[in-house]
Amino acid sequence: MTVKARTKHSKAASFLRVAYSGPPPDQSTAAEVRRFTLPATKALPFVKLRANDQPLWRPENYWHVRPTGKRKRDVQMGRQYAREAIAAMKADRNGDLIALIVQDILKDAVERLAKNGRSLQSPVVLGFLAEISASLATAP
Repeated sequence: MTVKARTKHSKAASFLRVAYSGPPPDQSTAAEVRRFTLPATKALPFVKLRANDQPLWRPENYWHVRPTGKRKRDVQMGRQYAREAIAAMKADRNGDLIALIVQDILKDAVERLAKNGRSLQSPVVLGFLAEISASLATAP
């Protein structure tokens, strides 16, 4: 009759565990890749895309707006653009979007100043900034 004897090695092996170090389900690789493609940002009416745009490319310009020349209509358009930008920022989980837009607004103002010798306040920009300010004031 054969009897099996326990060895020291079998006791050590019983404490081994397999650890899974993958990302939690809500932070999947596909979701992260989608976030870098910025689909909602690229769909904004005032964002200018590069020629032959590719999914992971950044837009050429985040503020490419042509005013209508009617002040009231331009202010309303700016407010609408701000609401759309906030929605795109949330959809793409891109917290830098508003900063990128403001940066291009400033770049556009400097270019207009160099071109015309004076910088006029754009009603579209005023509406955009007023709506951003209003949304910040009402945020909890």
